[in-house]
Amino acid sequence: MPKAWVVVYSITDFITIGMLLTVVAMNSLKRMESCLRAYTINSLLLATLMAVSAFYLDAAHLYIAAAVTLASKGVVIPFLLRKVVRDLKITHEVEPNINTPLSLVITSVLVVIVYSSLSKGIFIEGFTENTLKVSISIILISLFTMITRKKAVTQVIGLLLMENGLFLAGFSLTYGMSTIIELGVVFDVLMGAIILGVFLSQIKKTFIDLDLDKLTTLKG
Repeated sequence: MPKAWVVVYSITDFITIGMLLTVVAMNSLKRMESCLRAYTINSLLLATLMAVSAFYLDAAHLYIAAAVTLASKGVVIPFLLRKVVRDLKITHEVEPNINTPLSLVITSVLVVIVYSSLSKGIFIEGFTENTLKVSISIILISLFTMITRKKAVTQVIGLLLMENGLFLAGFSLTYGMSTIIELGVVFDVLMGAIILGVFLSQIKKTFIDLDLDKLTTLKG
């Protein structure tokens, strides 16, 4: 095996595990700024993975994907979310439906289940067999975060992290999606973030609080 491939496999493993750890950390964070930082780091690692793959695999279109991901997920979307948090004056997440120790145990179990189920993995040229496992783990943990968190903002962050997991899975399985598809996906996510920002502002104006448990008062 050429030395370059050994390097790219090692770097890919390192970056994808970093992405997984940022998602796991979300279940122990309560400060809103820390949650936003976890999403930003996750997105930056995703963009870095694309850039590294583009360099070692000599795939020019992956540079475009890395640049678009960096600009949208690493800069624009975090900026919009921070603006929403500042405007709504949110600093802390309320106590989640499941306490932190139990949340970390459940996330660990989810990772073990994924790795056990995909013991063989799926090998794609330029990516290690762990990439798909990590992406599915990210999707499941992000979904768990959305279910257990009460604040609408952290649920939005969970949704965005899940989208990063889906993006990682699609990227690894298709050896880099075509540029047109990448731009379309990023545009959809960006528009979704803007719409969610408006949605959160309206919830705040109507219910004073972004704790979605308050919406149970609407029951007839």
